[in-house]
Amino acid sequence: MTILLTLLISFAVFALIFWGLMHMRTPRFRVEREDFVRGLEDVITGQADDNEWRVLTGYPMRHDPELERLRLKCLEIEEEEYTGRMPYLFTDAGLERLREVREQLLTDGAGDDTGTAESDKKPKL
Repeated sequence: MTILLTLLISFAVFALIFWGLMHMRTPRFRVEREDFVRGLEDVITGQADDNEWRVLTGYPMRHDPELERLRLKCLEIEEEEYTGRMPYLFTDAGLERLREVREQLLTDGAGDDTGTAESDKKPKL
């Protein structure tokens, strides 16, 4: 009887663990615009290392097509201007191009907010 009870409890515990694993979601890493700007600023000012650059540009940004486009542009800049030396990971030309990406990101973000506010002001019929 004890063996049967032990087997039944063991089966119930394993079934519960299996059910829990089946319904668990995978963790997601999501870089928002503010995080991307902050990361670019760290690279531009020489406060980021190679690992931080890889985290910044290594994950696709499917949630924000414009941010994904800028991430790909950063990867293009990396191919041409990356040195990997500290404190500045890029050449002077590369840092200037990253500043342009940063400015574009800041102006695109400001433009989106203004456009949304204007569309909210339209009269409803």
